[in-house]
Amino acid sequence: MKNLFIIALFAIIFTGCKENDLIAFDTADSYVYFAYPNPDKRVQEKFLDSVYYSFATDENLTATEKLVKVPVNIGGLASNSDRSYFFEILPSSDYDPSLIQISDPVIPAGKNQDTLLITIKRGAELLTKEMTLILKMKPNDDFKVGHIYNQEFKLVFNDILNQPTWWNTWSRYMGPFYKEVFQKWMQIYYLGADMSPHLTDGTPGPVYYWNNMPSSINAGWYPITFMYIGVLKDYFQNNVVYPNGDTTKDRILLP
Repeated sequence: MKNLFIIALFAIIFTGCKENDLIAFDTADSYVYFAYPNPDKRVQEKFLDSVYYSFATDENLTATEKLVKVPVNIGGLASNSDRSYFFEILPSSDYDPSLIQISDPVIPAGKNQDTLLITIKRGAELLTKEMTLILKMKPNDDFKVGHIYNQEFKLVFNDILNQPTWWNTWSRYMGPFYKEVFQKWMQIYYLGADMSPHLTDGTPGPVYYWNNMPSSINAGWYPITFMYIGVLKDYFQNNVVYPNGDTTKDRILLP
């Protein structure tokens, strides 16, 4: 898969290398393809073909289900009647079917787009197992399969809170990894809280947030990040929080 994107209010993004070039269309036919938008406008890929979601990184930490909305586009003219499109769930998928519900795949009359709704239930097994659902478009009487790089869509999901790769770089200010600190940091330093432009290429903000931390710990270069670290430190100073709620351990305090 070329791209991997993290959702929820807080979300983790991975990108790949292929462009979303269109195949040549026969105007007499209609074509269908996945069209999940890529939020990173600095890259050439217009659509993502993979999405990652974790309940553990959702702004609503008590959510019991997640609705993933996957746009499906057609190439060709709209019809005056509803048209169904087909997809298969690939055998390489690894998931519990009882945790997934998918809406009916229908392009409404007069429209050239559908939103395929995938509901993920927060099952206990997601605490220890990452699951994968892979859909692949199939041709039918109404549609051929279009958009060569977006014939498949991969959804990866879990309820696991892992230490992010940037944590060790920032441990001087964050301290040792605690899920309570990470979750509070996601709430404080969300995408949009820091409107600073990219330090090196000048890309307008928001750029930096909990899942795209600055690469160096320089308060002069990233003053807004450090301001929010101060907010994080004050929170744990003013609120008594124990690791996993275990009062036999020392309360959590930032350095």
